[in-house]
Amino acid sequence: MTKTGKASARKTIGVFTAHVGRLWGQDFMSGIAQAAQAQDLNLVIFAGGQPSALITPGEFTASYGLYDLAKPGRVDGLIMAADIAHGVKPKDLKAFCEHYASLPVVVNAIDIENATNLLSDNIGGMRAIVRHLIEVHGFKKLAFIRGIKDQVDSDQRFHAYREELKSHNIKFDEKLVTSGDFTTQGGRAAIRTLFDERKVKPDAIIAANDRMAFGAMEALQQRGIKVPADIAVTGFDDVREAQSLGVPLTTVHQSFYNMGFQAVEALLGMMDGGPCQPQIKIPAEMVVRWSCGCLPESVAQAAVSQQEVARTGRLEDKRDAAIRALMTVGKVVEDAPISKRYREACGQSWDALLAYLREDMGSETFLRAIQSLVMILQETDEEATLWHNVISILRRHALAGISEQKATLKAENLFQQARMLVGELSQRAQAFHRLKLEQQEEILQGFSFSMAPAMSMAEIGKAVQENFPRMGIDYFYMLLYHDS
Repeated sequence: MTKTGKASARKTIGVFTAHVGRLWGQDFMSGIAQAAQAQDLNLVIFAGGQPSALITPGEFTASYGLYDLAKPGRVDGLIMAADIAHGVKPKDLKAFCEHYASLPVVVNAIDIENATNLLSDNIGGMRAIVRHLIEVHGFKKLAFIRGIKDQVDSDQRFHAYREELKSHNIKFDEKLVTSGDFTTQGGRAAIRTLFDERKVKPDAIIAANDRMAFGAMEALQQRGIKVPADIAVTGFDDVREAQSLGVPLTTVHQSFYNMGFQAVEALLGMMDGGPCQPQIKIPAEMVVRWSCGCLPESVAQAAVSQQEVARTGRLEDKRDAAIRALMTVGKVVEDAPISKRYREACGQSWDALLAYLREDMGSETFLRAIQSLVMILQETDEEATLWHNVISILRRHALAGISEQKATLKAENLFQQARMLVGELSQRAQAFHRLKLEQQEEILQGFSFSMAPAMSMAEIGKAVQENFPRMGIDYFYMLLYHDS
């Protein structure tokens, strides 16, 4: 829609989400926004809480408040985030979705008909976590904190837990399973249930998502129980906070950014007359950190084995293999929006490395190439540990092709400079992120101060007019309800 209310030539997509502050929501919305911009689409986000039907006397159809604004003619298609369904009864969710049956719909982990459902590989990811705890650490008494009942992600992860126990001939024990709700409070409550009510002490606690794992770790710490020395804890999602805890969380990574991006692409295909794919599976992979008892993968990747150091071929012949490894460690899939630029940056980094070792160029060329590569990765909002992993992969491939001690020392010095650069870039990114948060808080505080004394619609309108543009809101809808 244009600001005048007239329909524009561009197509418009709507996004339904219960809340905008979810840990995973920022990356998911970022992927949606990037894809919408790339496809020249209008984007409207409706953050209206869990859908609840409002029955007005004299009306034949239920109202869903804010979500009623997303009608055919105003939007051409809809994306529904997973949190829309959290805590909503299946029959109520079905009634809500039927409200939008005439529109193309893509959902994230919501079990409804006539919609494309984007699902993380919950089965593979959770089975990998359980298998790791059993085979690598030798644990057998594995507790599980379930997610929301009748929610697709939650049910699949619990099923995977049971199946992996069965494949290792470990008997399922109901006493080790607690209910949860995907919140930190749910994780804390699970610890009370296990330790106070059931008097059990597991080897490890597997949470169906990261937030419950955070709550469980906090509750364990309050009891003087050390993670992972006394009990291992794992999660699922790999939200940003997972790697910045006092004990970084072993979890399953799913790219919410790619999920959001693919949601738009799938929806656009349906809007253009394409078929509705019942399900699209998004890859998920285990990320090993400290909370299970391992050293993080970034530390392991920094090591180079004797076999790798032994000459395995000319450096000039390793370019393609190095680029493939860098694509993998950077978690950049071939159809990702940054794929082409990232692949080119990987090649330029490798070429600059070889030019430096041949003394055709100075170290600055390689370091500038690394900076460009990191800046591209920064667009995906992945953790800064990933940037160090890129240096580790370059180092491993390079040292495997160097036989002279002088050249090895020269390469090691260069990689040390690269690590210092990545550390500096990481600090800058964190400082910029803090600055943005401080600016947002300042704007919100200003709006709150302006709204506090407002006693009329005119005063409210003035506060909105002054502050909304600073928050990036150019125009908006307002719903007014009569007291009756």
